[in-house]
Amino acid sequence: MDFLVQDIIPYLLIYKYLALFIVSFLAAFIVPIPSGSVLMTVAAFASIGYFDIGLVLLISIAGNILGDNLGYWLSYKFGDKIFSKIGFRFIIQSSKFSIIKQKFREHPGFIIFMSRFEVVSTLLINLLSGIGRVSYRKYLYHEISGTISQVLLYAFIGYVFGYNLQYVNSLIDKIFLIITFILLLLVVSYRKKIFTHTKKI
Repeated sequence: MDFLVQDIIPYLLIYKYLALFIVSFLAAFIVPIPSGSVLMTVAAFASIGYFDIGLVLLISIAGNILGDNLGYWLSYKFGDKIFSKIGFRFIIQSSKFSIIKQKFREHPGFIIFMSRFEVVSTLLINLLSGIGRVSYRKYLYHEISGTISQVLLYAFIGYVFGYNLQYVNSLIDKIFLIITFILLLLVVSYRKKIFTHTKKI
């Protein structure tokens, strides 16, 4: 998705903080924009004085939190109806999916926190959190802590290693592919527990 970052950079340079907020919001809400790469790029410009790093952090955190929360609440209110209408009613109403939602409601913390570091997993976990009726208090706590950690990490990398950002960016992509793989393993382990549970019943 690096080509997207190249297309977004001119808007960031012209519209600065407004563009950063919009990108952060859309990436958290519905559009799989590589917001981590965008943030590292902006932080690199901040290291030479083009942006204020404090404002970069605040705006990125605010945009991410607002986008995540809108995704959660829309999914919470309308997720079942929308997915039923587009042909997923059998999955949504299945007993196995009910067990997945229950398991996720009980232990959502680590998955919500880690999903903040990869844009596609962020969107999927926001969706599952809403449809699964995860307690908003639990969701908000782990979403905010994960978002702040993610923003601080990417901003630090961009600010410190901005001069060699392309190499660092490719390295980060590999690291977060590993994180995505770990999240998939967690989902698979949930599935195994569910099958074991249904067999016992």
